Amino acid sequence: MFTLIFSALSALNQVAVFAGGLVCWGLGGLLVGNAIYWRLHAVRVQGEVIGVRRNGNSLNSVYRYTSASGETIEATSLEGSSSVSGRETGRLVPLWVLAEKPNQVQEAGNHIFTVVGAVLLGAGAALFWVGATAWRTGPMTWLVAAALLLHLALKLRGIIAPRRALSALRTAAETANSAPPQRIEDVTTLTEFRERQTQQRAQLTRLAPFLVLAGLGVLALGVHQSRVLLRLEASGVRTAGRVTALSPSTDSNGGITYHPQVCYADARGQTVVFRDPTGTNPPLYHVGQSVTVLYAPDEPATAIIDRGVWNWLPSALLYLFGAVCLAGGLAAWRRRAGVEPLTAPG
Repeated sequence: MFTLIFSALSALNQVAVFAGGLVCWGLGGLLVGNAIYWRLHAVRVQGEVIGVRRNGNSLNSVYRYTSASGETIEATSLEGSSSVSGRETGRLVPLWVLAEKPNQVQEAGNHIFTVVGAVLLGAGAALFWVGATAWRTGPMTWLVAAALLLHLALKLRGIIAPRRALSALRTAAETANSAPPQRIEDVTTLTEFRERQTQQRAQLTRLAPFLVLAGLGVLALGVHQSRVLLRLEASGVRTAGRVTALSPSTDSNGGITYHPQVCYADARGQTVVFRDPTGTNPPLYHVGQSVTVLYAPDEPATAIIDRGVWNWLPSALLYLFGAVCLAGGLAAWRRRAGVEPLTAPG
């Protein structure tokens, strides 16, 4: 009975990881595919900012451009944010325009969604690798996957909005796009806008230093870990090892992770036992499994399980997380300054 429960839990974790990978691939593929589609089918034109349309706290720039036939067209950007930067009236911006939707445009120089999509595709690939290597795919995996699909199918009605709600959303969107654009210089003088900006600046003032320090600390940890691994890769020795036990460790929240305990024979024939620093739950390895060990001849106890290119995954994650924190902190530091009324470029 215990074996059946453990097998079901392992299968549930594996399917959850696969589902996470599918979600990342779906969102990433949608963003990257959309960017590719626009660049293959859209025409690049020069647009002039004539104002913004407000959708809650989001601002969508409104442009005026001249089509290939010589017609002057007003179009709204599909991308919106709360930032007022780059929305000055009269500013010239390169745009992508689709022939079938001349009233909707994308800024040609904005690649943030493409980058996010590429990161999501990479995250999805990593999740699939973890799901395929951490657990054995068997009948229980397919059974749990079928049960989850059935559950999602039963909940589909609650996920998909009714026609009446969709019609209301469509009407609201059309109403927002038909509203006359406002000059950003006028929007920034509104009392509600100034109050919201003041609240955001107060939050950024408190948050920015912590993000910068956290980013620097995580980047420093990534550099240290990379240097240790680089030295081990350059002068280390690879040999065969075997998992002898799974060593549990408990974090501050009570979560348990399992670290494989591995034994191997070094170049002098002495048996060395070490605890791999990477722990997971459920465990990636089982007792008795053969693994490749990478160790330094002068420090045989500081060995690791050799996972090939995946040895660098923890360092890469530290660099990515540290860079995101640092960039977010620096951006928050710049934006915490007061917002002054904008003037149209002369």
